[in-house]
Amino acid sequence: MRCGTIMILTLALLVQRDLCAADQSTSMATHPAGEPQYLEARSSRAWSFPRDHGRHDGFKTEWWYFTGNLRGANGQRFGYQLTFFRTALAPAAVARPSPWAATDLYFAHAAISDIDANRFLVGDRLERGRAGIAVASDRTLDVSLLDWSARAEPDGIHLRAHHKDLDIDLRCTGGTGPVLQGPGGVNTKGPEPGQASYYYSMTRLQTTGRLAISGTSFDVTGQSWMDHEFSSNALGKQQVGWDWMGLQMDDGTGLMIYRLRDASGASDYLSGTRIGSDGTPHYLTADEIQLASSRSWKSPRTGGSYPREWKVKIAGTAPLTVRTLMPNQELTTENSTKVNYYEGAAQVLDEAGKEVGAGYLEMTGYAKSLNGSF
Repeated sequence: MRCGTIMILTLALLVQRDLCAADQSTSMATHPAGEPQYLEARSSRAWSFPRDHGRHDGFKTEWWYFTGNLRGANGQRFGYQLTFFRTALAPAAVARPSPWAATDLYFAHAAISDIDANRFLVGDRLERGRAGIAVASDRTLDVSLLDWSARAEPDGIHLRAHHKDLDIDLRCTGGTGPVLQGPGGVNTKGPEPGQASYYYSMTRLQTTGRLAISGTSFDVTGQSWMDHEFSSNALGKQQVGWDWMGLQMDDGTGLMIYRLRDASGASDYLSGTRIGSDGTPHYLTADEIQLASSRSWKSPRTGGSYPREWKVKIAGTAPLTVRTLMPNQELTTENSTKVNYYEGAAQVLDEAGKEVGAGYLEMTGYAKSLNGSF
């Protein structure tokens, strides 16, 4: 919708005021018609926690992502995922004429990988942003969608989700981070201005609590990885999806790799972060990363063919193999985003085949291109 001159000037002043109040370094996307646009990640921002664990108005897309590898009391192996997404319906500078008008939609995905039983359970949901229904604080980590939540409490981050045959009730404490995933927290996804996200991680959250599968409850312990990312223009026109891995090594270090793919399956943009045991990040360029995938699993539901194994070589370090712990860890999200993707628990092996770490592997755009979705 195009605006008159007075409205354009008014919105420009509102945008300028909001930018100064929130962060001087965040810039608006330009538009020849002068229409208000979403904020973009273009330069370093001044991070402040716990505030930046919260919601960031003005950006189109935001997510809070928890994944983890856990063990039961008898050694049973589990993976879990709990993710909350927020997508804005209009830039923050656009006035909503009705007090009942929704400004955001919230989605949530939950999954448990029962490795020993080769079972994968998934739940998803969608609601309009509304107090008591779906909301995220703009001051701290406190996001909820009905009775699902990720909330910072005095004794740690409390994660809750229940859907049919799965139940997640976990508490996360300590950990490494926040680790900024890119200089100043800008994680570049391509060559275009604003084709980036603001992104940080909490990489080694000590996790305890309970998982329930089909009515059977398991007390579990392990480690979780939390990602918080917000952006408005992450995928380029030629990019169809991405491959991401977050790895927690037994020596206390960590590794994040982010690869954007084009329609041919080749790398369009590749970057990563090697995280020291003290939490210090070393940012990796594409020239420092070598990836090779193999052992694909084809989904009988979506037809997507996902690699189960990745050979990873980082300059100056020994080669690693990242291998999913079971084949089917594909989420089909008909009740929310309708995006099908792979989010799976994985092990990390050294050259001799010894397990030296654990993590999670995310692969999108294999069943259907995500271009235009982010």
